[in-house]
Amino acid sequence: MNGNIIVNKKNLIHNLSEIKKYTKKSKIMSVIKSNGYGHGILEVAAALKDSDAFAVATIKEAAYLRKCNIEKEIVCLQGFSNIEECVYCSQSNIRPVIHSLKQVNIIEEAKLKKPMKVWIKFDTGMNRLGFKEMNLEKLMNKIENKIQPPVGIMTHLACADEENDDFSQKQIELFKNIIKNTEAELSIFNSAGIIKYIEEYHDLGDWVRPGLMLYGVNPCSNDKSLNIKPAMSLTAPVISTKKCKKGERIGYGHTYEFIKDTTIASLGIGYGDGFPRELSNVGKVFFEDNFFNIIGRVSMDILMVDIGDNKVDIGANVELWGDNINIKEVSDLINTIPYELMCGLGERLQRKYI
Repeated sequence: MNGNIIVNKKNLIHNLSEIKKYTKKSKIMSVIKSNGYGHGILEVAAALKDSDAFAVATIKEAAYLRKCNIEKEIVCLQGFSNIEECVYCSQSNIRPVIHSLKQVNIIEEAKLKKPMKVWIKFDTGMNRLGFKEMNLEKLMNKIENKIQPPVGIMTHLACADEENDDFSQKQIELFKNIIKNTEAELSIFNSAGIIKYIEEYHDLGDWVRPGLMLYGVNPCSNDKSLNIKPAMSLTAPVISTKKCKKGERIGYGHTYEFIKDTTIASLGIGYGDGFPRELSNVGKVFFEDNFFNIIGRVSMDILMVDIGDNKVDIGANVELWGDNINIKEVSDLINTIPYELMCGLGERLQRKYI
């Protein structure tokens, strides 16, 4: 028996609707990279069909969407890396992000049958992708004959999801200076940026790029106003129950000792499915109004929970995160992020859509 990733499509639709309330007149570029944050890229695209565009990381992801007859505009956040990919973007209505001089040179060399829409990315402090010193006017002069207006100009906030964020304001001011006297489509706000800054800086939000919040996770731990719902529940079946006595130990390394007689349930999921080993002896699961502790080490295919005197049948599905266990609280417990948990789930898990 395998674990299940249960994706609630109605909650995806609801979350998009809630984001529109926040962003008002902004266009929505729904980020569905990394297989829709582990939810299934095609199913997510279908549920989020009222988005204005989709954003993916790679040309391969964009090409897959086109192959599967997704016709909406697709933004490729890493852009192209060679002439062939550049030509493909032009032919297939893929809007690449231009973030390096190499890409500018590729556009100049490419023989395009029609101009293409592009985003130009500036680095305002993330120090990852984007131009730092490039003059926008000079850049536009190099490629203006190959691109279709309107051009988009974007940057990415590095610390918007931090509780004590004092850096986003610096990035915003630098971005405003870059785009001064420029008629372009602007995009700066990710999920946390939407929550914290869109109201004050709505003039910079022609396009917003929600990611995590689409899937029902609030990136801002101190903000309770956002009415979004988790789109993913991770469950695993009970494959065995067993009586254990006080003083006995359980699992690899015998890291947990029973302090009283009890019953344990073994669940058919482990780190081989992407469930973190770090949750050994610290995580919890939920079943029928009860929370049970994960005990012993999470192994490759199995984890164990202490169910006490409760009756849990073989084959019953237990929640590891979802409606009753907040995935952000799970990630905080082991000093990681919800993105890593969702995107790291393995191929043995079955996706079910409701």
